[in-house]
Amino acid sequence: MTGYERITAVINGKKTDRVPMMLHNFMAAAGEAGMSMGEYRRSPQNIAKAHIAAARKYGLDGILLDIDTCMEADAIGVPIDFPDDEPARAIGAASKDIDALIELMTPDKLLKNDRIKIMLEAVYLIKKEVGNDLLVRGNCDQMAFSLAMLSYGMSDFMADLLDEDCEEKILQLIDRAYAVHLEYHKLMHQAGADLTSFGDSSCGPDLISRDCYMKFSYPFQKRLQQDLEKMNIKTVCHICGNLDNIIEDVAEIRFSAIEVDYKTNIHNAAKVLDGKSVMFGPIDPSGVFYFGTPQRVAEETQKVLEAFDGKRLVIGAGCALPTGTPKANIRAFTETVKNF
Repeated sequence: MTGYERITAVINGKKTDRVPMMLHNFMAAAGEAGMSMGEYRRSPQNIAKAHIAAARKYGLDGILLDIDTCMEADAIGVPIDFPDDEPARAIGAASKDIDALIELMTPDKLLKNDRIKIMLEAVYLIKKEVGNDLLVRGNCDQMAFSLAMLSYGMSDFMADLLDEDCEEKILQLIDRAYAVHLEYHKLMHQAGADLTSFGDSSCGPDLISRDCYMKFSYPFQKRLQQDLEKMNIKTVCHICGNLDNIIEDVAEIRFSAIEVDYKTNIHNAAKVLDGKSVMFGPIDPSGVFYFGTPQRVAEETQKVLEAFDGKRLVIGAGCALPTGTPKANIRAFTETVKNF
């Protein structure tokens, strides 16, 4: 089977010859290709070159294309810092006036943004090169709650979540952010992505309560799944942190796949997700992949494989691998999977 066939089969509930592998490795791939993050993010050709080389070098089954977590935020006017040796990052609010923020959230801004255009061209170039040998996953960070937070400023946004007088306006802002985010999935699919994904990094239990998640994030995630299903677009939901308190809620949305990081109880997640969503991840990208030894990487990989009995799983890191992740550790991961 090809990598594309393996991942597609798992998502569709069919058998495969082995567990498929995918790594969130844009920083590591750029580093191995000898590129700074600045050189990587400014060129669709560089992005495609780095990802294709890494996928073929390590025998991965798919490519997870990412640039940074503030693409949409940049498009709607959030101030962004572009360090040459690190991913771009938001450095302030687009406005302190929530009504102005609501007006800023328009989907048409995406195709007017050069960085979005670079991302879409990179997806097209990768898909054109790899065809159906590898699956191409286009990351559409950030989902509505997190995009609204980036536009507003984290501290002010979190404070206003607890103010009943602000609730209506906050929900309006998230609703407008949702329209921007949904459009990004459409564009990514049109560019050639076989699978989309999104991060809703700020809505996990590490930052907000389950009650806040159910009120301000869950309804929009559920709507996203329903809207994408109508367009025949399959997506992966990624939420950072320990999801134990909301894993059953997220599972009930029935995304094609859910990506969790190492803080989540994977044995419980395997039971909860069974028959509902495929698991992506969940190996620790820093503590295991970057700082660990090949032996530890192999041991942690084996634990995940056994927890899922090699089924309903696309194994990889639960978040982005740092630049300079040891090649021997990545090899230990792929060899363990192939020998399972």
